[in-house]
Amino acid sequence: MILVHPLKGFSQNGRYGEALDLFQQMLEEGVRPSAQTFVSVLGACADEALIERGKQIHCQIIRSSNSGNLFNVYIFNALIDMYGKCGDQKSAEILFEMSPTRDVVSWNTLITGFAQNGHGKESLSAFTRMIEAKAEPNHVTFLGVLSACSHAGLDDKGLELLNLMERQYGVKPRPDHYALLIDLLGRKNRLKEAIDLIEKAPSGIRNHIAVWGAVLGACRVHGNLDLAVRAAETLFELEPENTARYVMLSNIYAAFGRWGDANRIRKLMKERGLKKRVACSWIELRNVRHEFVAKDKLHPQIAEIYEVSNKLVDHLKDAGYHPYTDYPFLPDEDDDFDLS
Repeated sequence: MILVHPLKGFSQNGRYGEALDLFQQMLEEGVRPSAQTFVSVLGACADEALIERGKQIHCQIIRSSNSGNLFNVYIFNALIDMYGKCGDQKSAEILFEMSPTRDVVSWNTLITGFAQNGHGKESLSAFTRMIEAKAEPNHVTFLGVLSACSHAGLDDKGLELLNLMERQYGVKPRPDHYALLIDLLGRKNRLKEAIDLIEKAPSGIRNHIAVWGAVLGACRVHGNLDLAVRAAETLFELEPENTARYVMLSNIYAAFGRWGDANRIRKLMKERGLKKRVACSWIELRNVRHEFVAKDKLHPQIAEIYEVSNKLVDHLKDAGYHPYTDYPFLPDEDDDFDLS
């Protein structure tokens, strides 16, 4: 019988808190972590954006390395990933440059980290370095560079990369690659070209959730009602239980003053037993994770938080910020408000 590494299992299945608790228990009981253990726990820190905890583990790796060489390519990749996902891309870049060995995961992690942190040009520059280093890109590489094009608004470069993927690098485009490019074209209001691209794509991509989700998002931004309805109806068939699609279409109808249609979509959600998910965010402060849900009133410091938030809004307005108010939204179902 093969026993699965429990900490790795927790991390891979999204049970990050349990992974970190088990790691702490290991340390308290004097169990020496292996390289695999450190990789798993760094992955948990990365996915939960727990940078302070990640830095502590980085220090533990350095101390552990004094009695045995733990610094292999997997440790370096995990550290680069953790710092990048936590927003400290500078540290991720330093670690990449320090790494004595680099594999395709090393390059992909650097490229994706730059893209996710809004450094589109740096991401594309890293891709150029990767090619010059004779490292072979894979589908993850192109997810990173296409995401970088999207963040940097480089729509023509994105189209060029999609065309070169299979022809020059032997990487067959997947639905997620098309979705990123559709999002990029959508940001530039090139929706007709986006639809042309979908219609010319293989059948498995033409009817993919990610592709039509990108179309619907672009329609919301640019107010294309007809195409929004087409995209939403396609998504209703592909993923009938995703409430976000219904809410988005309802709000697009509301933006055009078509309150009857907006209310009809909300009623359709209710008939299908669908409830809107409550938005959630979190922040780590002094090793304590603070979670907030939409309309949160339960945090013990909520009064102070709202006071600071309001002051920040006032500062933004003083600096010339004008809130976007041209897009009306429907109230939540729990608000007991009828539009009919």
